[in-house]
Amino acid sequence: YDACVADTQRGLSRVLDALRLDAVVVTSQDEYITEYLPRSNNPRYALSGFDGSAGCGIFLSAATAQALGVPPFVLFVDGRYHLQAEQQCDPAHVRIEKLGMNVTIWQALGDWLVAHASRLARVGYDALRISVAQRDRLIEQTQPASLDWTSLVEREIDRAIALPGWVVERPIFELPDTMTGASVAQNLDALNRRLAAHTGAAPGKTAFFTCASDDLAYLLNSRGYHIPNVSSHLGFLFAVGAQVVLFLPEGCDRCPVELTSYPALHVIRRDFAELERFLASCAVDHVCYGFESVNCALVESVRRVWPHARHADFNPVEAMRASKTPAVLDRFLDAFARSSAAIAETMRWAKAGEPGRRHTEYDLARTINDAYGARSAVALTFPSIAANGANSAFAHYTTASAEVELTEGELVLLDSGAYYDAGFATDCTRVVLRRTRPETVAQPWQREIYTVALKACIKGLVTRFPKTATGGDVDAAVRQVCRDHGYDFGHGTGHGVGIHVHEGGVRFAPGAKYGLVPNAVISVEPGIYVPGKGGVRIENIVIVRADDDASDTVSFENIVTVGYDWDLIDIELLDDDERAYLRDYERLCVERGTQVTACPLL
Repeated sequence: YDACVADTQRGLSRVLDALRLDAVVVTSQDEYITEYLPRSNNPRYALSGFDGSAGCGIFLSAATAQALGVPPFVLFVDGRYHLQAEQQCDPAHVRIEKLGMNVTIWQALGDWLVAHASRLARVGYDALRISVAQRDRLIEQTQPASLDWTSLVEREIDRAIALPGWVVERPIFELPDTMTGASVAQNLDALNRRLAAHTGAAPGKTAFFTCASDDLAYLLNSRGYHIPNVSSHLGFLFAVGAQVVLFLPEGCDRCPVELTSYPALHVIRRDFAELERFLASCAVDHVCYGFESVNCALVESVRRVWPHARHADFNPVEAMRASKTPAVLDRFLDAFARSSAAIAETMRWAKAGEPGRRHTEYDLARTINDAYGARSAVALTFPSIAANGANSAFAHYTTASAEVELTEGELVLLDSGAYYDAGFATDCTRVVLRRTRPETVAQPWQREIYTVALKACIKGLVTRFPKTATGGDVDAAVRQVCRDHGYDFGHGTGHGVGIHVHEGGVRFAPGAKYGLVPNAVISVEPGIYVPGKGGVRIENIVIVRADDDASDTVSFENIVTVGYDWDLIDIELLDDDERAYLRDYERLCVERGTQVTACPLL
């Protein structure tokens, strides 16, 4: 792939010279600010060869790169991807900036631009592939450098690197209200009430728009599976009172729309002029949208339609999505029961193998895929992470290899998830010791990191937190268990789970200000990674529940029932409460047929 990277870099370098730019910011996002993109629509991948889900960079003109003595592409990655970026990127073409826990990718990118401002004057950004908040933070952070920022709105980067792009024609269809617990009309009524409370404007005077595909899927009770590993669909949504427009840009404009339950929905395909005419018929004083999740080019189009309207960074849909209805929680419980059975079956296979047969990471990924399919899954929620031995130390190892054998006595990690009929994501990580022979035993370091990660996970599952606690407080409590034993991990403790496997509105991470929203669904997933040897991540998914016994606390209901590998648990490191918890948990797994190894506490 290095030759392809070199070709794409040369193509973009020529465009930078033509535009008289010293550098351009390159993201891994599309115009919908999507997290997981196909490689064919990912400019960062085309320019670096790195295909992790997070990371962006700065592409330098040939003269600037030479003056700074660095390769043309500077890639910024967080702790999940340090090892993967090293493995995938050629240092002749890509310089990797590895970030610590307390520095965001965008913050580091801005700092780099300021630090090298003496060689930079004009810097571009793709207005379709960067959110308003990302752009505004960059411009504010780099003010000391007096950079001349240039908005690119004609897909100049995509054309320069001959990016194939993404075209989809799958239908957009609706779910019954029984699966979501609310009708489209009820969703829009709740949206408009929140908008009115925020702006104080009269009915019909506030417009809301979004290009976040899970916002669309939530508000319209719709699904489409337009991008690999997401159940939602593409498009831009505009709501003004009861009037709703679904705009389908080029690339998804040929998708059939099978949404009949809300007659006031207007579908406009590809024609921006028609969209602007329709919106201009509404007299709007306020425009609300999430600055983090709307691209800059779309906002400029809206400003042309309503030039005097006030703009507010307000997306109530994120909070609406976070707190699940009872009907949605029922779908989650069903989905996780199916996924737990699939994972337990697969982990027993990964551990014991089959007599006389060789198995690889690829076989493990294929086996979990088949196990999900046998339980009526319709798609994976992300490419399964199937890692053997030292590869399990990559927090987000992405390419299960047909050449890497599942090795006797090594750690085998599987992080996977699936969608079922309602299109809500599942996610779970388990690790086992590959043990096809009775004499195989775990090494002390394997037992230690597994047990410590398990203790940290249990801490998150059983602690009753004050209802005023934040996601940062939960992260700190879980992380401290690892730190008490001399370990830490370079990612957050948990992410929201919903229509997408990573959902905004709740998060367990250092400094996270999100509250503990009742009826939110979120992961608890501490990990310990030993480069060159192996790693452990133990991930369960919980529902945040308001505590019946104490009105000032919340508790977590674990909805994953996949047993643990007792070959890797040092019982002496467990306290009495942890043993009691595990005894009850493994008993439940036995009842459901999801135990992985025999529990000595039973």
